[in-house]
Amino acid sequence: MATADGLSIFKSVDLDETEEAVKTTKGKVYGWAIYNAHATLTRYVKLYNATVANVVVGTTVPVLTLPVAALSWETTAPGEVGLQFDTAITAAATTGVADADTGAPAANDVICHIFYQ
Repeated sequence: MATADGLSIFKSVDLDETEEAVKTTKGKVYGWAIYNAHATLTRYVKLYNATVANVVVGTTVPVLTLPVAALSWETTAPGEVGLQFDTAITAAATTGVADADTGAPAANDVICHIFYQ
């Protein structure tokens, strides 16, 4: 793990196009476990280096876009070196990969766990 104190976990059972705060100050993302419950369509989890107040999904450019195939998990085990977010960590999910996409996943389509410090 990253430190002796361990990692914090952000959890959302309904990540959608409305931005959610993972961490309100700077931090690092060490891994994730994301499930797409939609039967046929890929969903896209987007991470932003900004506070919720400064993220507008479809306008603010994400620093990371993670495609999650239908009925599958996208996982990355926590590692020693995290991904640095200098301002804050904010997450959202959309139905399209484009930075400008604002498509809303259905309720409970995207179940998201992010491991951070």
